[in-house]
Amino acid sequence: MSDDRLCTIWNAFIFRGPRRGEMCALSWPEVSLDGSWFRISAYPHIRISAQIVEIAYRQFNEAPKQDSVCTVTLDSQTRELWREWQATQAREHEQWSGEEAWVESNRVWTRENGEPLHPDRISRRFNRLVGLSGPPRLHDTRHLPATLALLGKADIKVVQEWLGHSSRQITSDTYTSVLRQLLTAEAESTIAVVPRTEQKGSGRDKRCKEKEQVQAAETEPAAENEGPDEGLRPAA
Repeated sequence: MSDDRLCTIWNAFIFRGPRRGEMCALSWPEVSLDGSWFRISAYPHIRISAQIVEIAYRQFNEAPKQDSVCTVTLDSQTRELWREWQATQAREHEQWSGEEAWVESNRVWTRENGEPLHPDRISRRFNRLVGLSGPPRLHDTRHLPATLALLGKADIKVVQEWLGHSSRQITSDTYTSVLRQLLTAEAESTIAVVPRTEQKGSGRDKRCKEKEQVQAAETEPAAENEGPDEGLRPAA
């Protein structure tokens, strides 16, 4: 999958968890890879403000699910992959423009001639790459980054924001099994804050131990210190 032309979008699905339709609708003006402190956008991110919905293979532009415009921060490795993809797209633009076949869409994810990727094409491509291994489905990759983020102690409110959930409760209900592990880890870390010294046994424990030692001594064979019976002789 790392050698595939669309490896950057697979990376985005696995580590950032966008919806398929959101990636299809994403345009370059909604992508910031600079993270310059001199700009309003002070960190690398993408802005999810639309999605492509497929009905009978026809595409329709709609608002994001839950009608929530969200911002997804990009980590340094993802940012570099997106820059490489931007350079790949520029090379393809130059190659296809000479043939007057380049489709100017300004979309981030396109075919070699600039035509926007169809949602179904993305799913079919993913399924071919996964091959006969079966799951996961493309949509299943959405849950992976959320699970990894929560296990990495990310705040659930942050995860809710970049998943585009309408409420924190939805995120909490979806990842209940992960939250159980987090709650257990939190309880253990809280109790570990206070140092504790090894406690010596109480007086009651000592008395019980002495009693056990006396009982053990009484059950030992008494013949250990006795000599042989001199009055007994072997029979003739």
